[in-house]
Amino acid sequence: MEDEDVRSALKEYVTEAEPPVGLTGDGVLAAGRRSRRRRLTTVVAVVALAAAGFPAGTAIIALPERNEPAAASPCGAKSPEETTEAAKARLSCVLEATVRARVTLGSDTPFDLKAIPIGQGNGYHLVYPVRDGSLSVTVLPNNGTLLSTGTACRRLNPAPATCSASLIDGGTLVETTTKENDGHVTYGAAYQTETAIVEVSADGGDNARPPLSEAQVREIALTPGLVP
Repeated sequence: MEDEDVRSALKEYVTEAEPPVGLTGDGVLAAGRRSRRRRLTTVVAVVALAAAGFPAGTAIIALPERNEPAAASPCGAKSPEETTEAAKARLSCVLEATVRARVTLGSDTPFDLKAIPIGQGNGYHLVYPVRDGSLSVTVLPNNGTLLSTGTACRRLNPAPATCSASLIDGGTLVETTTKENDGHVTYGAAYQTETAIVEVSADGGDNARPPLSEAQVREIALTPGLVP
């Protein structure tokens, strides 16, 4: 997929009346290999949480604060004066550390997210080879809107094989499994807070199963410090 395709999709995110959660995991992840067969589509249409609260029975899981990396992190912390290049370096550092801690990549090439201007800020995007498959990560700023767990999965287009939505540390995590007719499987996790949207997808290339497990994809999406 060309940078211009990603740029257009990210710009659409900030100009829609009800912006989507971001880019579909399988659409972004299949960049290059499937760019002629697929187009970027919405993962979830943003729905404001009702003032009455969350749906009954929804689990709320307390996790570490995600707005900043740990104090001792070598990647540094986000600052109000942070430049685009500094943000790229920080986010690439945080992402590479969390991914390499969970999976053998088969490549020593450093992570280098691409900055895509959207509105008054930037989105950041990376596709990285992992053994015979690939990993896709998109990080976007959010305007304060949150997702309702009760409607998040119902608004997915196209509908995945499986979908679950849960409240985690003030944000909404949407996990999906997409399965094609040929058995090809993609795992996706989209985590949306008031300030950021992080989407992670793992694709197995010509293999049926992705090189990362569903748990690993989820853990990467929930990594503290991935805030543009």
